Amino acid sequence: MTKAVARYYDSIAHVYDDVYLKMKYYRVLYRKIGEVIDQYIKPGMYVLDVGSGTGFWSVYMTSKGAHVTSLDISEKSLRRCSCPDRVAGDAALLPVRNNTYDAVTALGSVYNHIQDIRTAFKSVARTLKKRGLFITDIDNALCLDMLYEYLLFQGVSKLISALKKGVVKGVWEAADGEIPFSYYAYFYVKSALAEVGLKLIDKRPIYLLPPLPTRLLQRRFRLGAFEKFDLLKFLAPFSTTVIYIAVKA
Repeated sequence: MTKAVARYYDSIAHVYDDVYLKMKYYRVLYRKIGEVIDQYIKPGMYVLDVGSGTGFWSVYMTSKGAHVTSLDISEKSLRRCSCPDRVAGDAALLPVRNNTYDAVTALGSVYNHIQDIRTAFKSVARTLKKRGLFITDIDNALCLDMLYEYLLFQGVSKLISALKKGVVKGVWEAADGEIPFSYYAYFYVKSALAEVGLKLIDKRPIYLLPPLPTRLLQRRFRLGAFEKFDLLKFLAPFSTTVIYIAVKA
């Protein structure tokens, strides 16, 4: 999976911003992630931006006064990132020093590209200072959007796996084709965080009640009033994407 992910993002590095950041679906997603960044990332913080890609969030956090290290597995994407501190590496096993950062961010479904998030979270916890923050968004295995997927595209057996195990190995309908993807249920992610000493302190829903499958909404965005449901933070465990905010104990 790791090599497939690197190849995919290398292949689209030169057009990533044009393809994704101009799609209304992703602009809404980014706006909601940005609200979390604005609340938690403060001037002077040392931040490791895992899966930085071409650098959208790295640049944004730098503009807020944070000291950002951009890390990505796609070297072609990383070369397009304008932040001066760049590291080529795998989010599954961070090649950085222990107890270094005030915050680690991983934005854009980074951990859905990883098959073993427990090991990846352990690497995050090692990297953070005490009371350091971890902010990431992860696509959910148990939500209305994935129910569409199981019934229409990926098979009911995947729904059974999601209910029993909290993990589904599937595909992501990207802008220009399917790539391997793992979906993680809220209860699974929360358990994995706690296991490595990361305490969940906040969560935010994105696309709680999408009227159509995400693979269709990406191409023809029709949410409108449905966005208001995302204000129901207590229902985040059932949203298409969950933003997790955790702190190292």
